[in-house]
Formats: sequence, C-alpha cells, structure tokens
Amino acid sequence: MFKTKLLTLFLISIFLFSCSKKVDLKKQYNVDVVSGQNNFSYHNTLIQYLDSMKLYSTTANNYVIRISPNLSQSVFITNIDKTSDRKKITLSATYNVSKKLKSLNVECNVFSQTYKRSSTYLFASGEFNQSNVAADEEITQNLINLLTNDFIDDLLRLNKKERCTLKN
Repeated sequence: MFKTKLLTLFLISIFLFSCSKKVDLKKQYNVDVVSGQNNFSYHNTLIQYLDSMKLYSTTANNYVIRISPNLSQSVFITNIDKTSDRKKITLSATYNVSKKLKSLNVECNVFSQTYKRSSTYLFASGEFNQSNVAADEEITQNLINLLTNDFIDDLLRLNKKERCTLKN
C-alpha cells in the first residue's frame, strides 16, 4: 500500500513539474546605466531581479533596458484641526526595452511602459528629524521594488509576443 501511495505521489509531482512555467533563457537583457543623481538603486534593483531569474547578461546585449525614473514629493494636511502632516512620495518610471539588430545596425523598440506608484506617511515635525529621512529612503526603495516587480511581470509576458518598431 505504501508503494502505491508513493508511486501515485511521484507521478503527480512529475505531472505538476512538467506543467510548470518555464522562463525563456534564450533572451538575456542588459541594463543601461541611468544618468542622474541617486539612480544607482533603480539600476541595481533591476539587475538583481533579472539576475535571479537568469535573464541578465553583461556580454549578450541584444536586448537593452533603459530606465527613466521620476521622483516627486509633496506635503499635505489630512485632518480638520491641521495638527498632522503627511508626506506623499510618488515614483514613476518609464522602462524601454529595445532590441539591437546587428545585421541592419539599428535598434528597434520592443516595449515601452510607464509605471507609477505612490505612498504616504505621517511626517514628524522638525527639520532635523532623522526618522523622516529614514522613512523617505525606505519608502523610495519599496516603491522601486514594486515598480521593478510590475516591470518584470510585463517583461515575462512580453517574451511570448514581441513586436519590433524601428527607431530613427
């Protein structure tokens, strides 16, 4: 009886394993260095995500990802008696994926999408409060991770349907 159960579980696991989604390892992406201040985090986070799925390569650069981030911050009052301020951090980033056609010596745009996320927190009064700075950094990093996850999801769906529009 034990052998029958074991064989059944083994066959089920083989069936489930064969039906699992496989990532196309033929496509590997390179990430262009993002110009500007404090943009290392965008670049590094995307490389970490791509590398963990074996989609990143520094040598095979047929596909190049370019990131254009935009970070904005605003302060607003949330209650009637105006005693508490909230700070809103909004991050939007445009991801462009282009394919290099070496035979024609041109690049074609394969994917372009803008992602936007925002978050708020209760702002502590005082200019020199270190908790505000720490909250800014942590929320910004969380937003970068969320945008990168959204982009990776779309990138994996893109592998199935790729259309190339030439750049001038």
